[in-house]
Amino acid sequence: MRATKLLLASGTIIFAIFFLSTFFGLADRVDIGGPAALQTFELFGAVASLYLLSRSRTGSVSALDWIACASAILIASFGFAGFSITLFALYLVFRADDDLDVKAAGTVAAAVAVQALWAPMIFSKLSFIFLEVDAGVVGWLISLIIPGASWSGTVVTTPSGHDVVITAACASFHNLSLASLCWVTLTMLHRPYWVKTDIYTGLVAVLIQFGFNIWRLTFVCFSAPMYEFWHEGLGKHIFSAVATACAVIFVQVSLVLRDRRNQQKAALAAISG
Repeated sequence: MRATKLLLASGTIIFAIFFLSTFFGLADRVDIGGPAALQTFELFGAVASLYLLSRSRTGSVSALDWIACASAILIASFGFAGFSITLFALYLVFRADDDLDVKAAGTVAAAVAVQALWAPMIFSKLSFIFLEVDAGVVGWLISLIIPGASWSGTVVTTPSGHDVVITAACASFHNLSLASLCWVTLTMLHRPYWVKTDIYTGLVAVLIQFGFNIWRLTFVCFSAPMYEFWHEGLGKHIFSAVATACAVIFVQVSLVLRDRRNQQKAALAAISG
């Protein structure tokens, strides 16, 4: 039996358990411009990871393959799907195999685990820092536009009495981890290995998401009608759609252009050599 079949079947089971558990508990998840954006990117990452696994050309199944897969499935079945994905991802990345597709699948699975489990855990411990950063940037921008506006801690205040508290659901941190998942997934689908310039694509993608969230929060703090539109109404969905589209388009275009540029440089070097 080829290891590809075992790894693919195990990954499918683990991700299925994960999405079933998150589907029933979606109301408790953090709202990142709408729950659909969160679920869509995590599902996209899971499908991409399984697709990369299906492309792999591994050898025969080893005893360690059976142990790792069985352990990951067992952990997921006991309600710890996030930890299970982490274990499965690490095994794929560090597996004694030179198959790039397997390592790429593990990298994407790890990004899904970070988005689903580890990023929320980090945020829960450091939220007071992230929220004050958001409030400080938004408060500074509002003070430039509305005379007399100010901020203190996580509260942005305007002279009209429209005060807004920046809460966990609105934190830019969530958008940054979402952008990272998008970047990792698209990069590994484009080519199953990293190049040095990929880090710049990831950093810019994160900055774009941060800028979009600050833009929305600034609008939310303008007035009560703006709050209703951008926080409770159609504006929230517009933000989610635009931010998601920009992340996908930027990362994909950047990958294509950078690889094309690198190929041209390599061709010129070969000619001149």
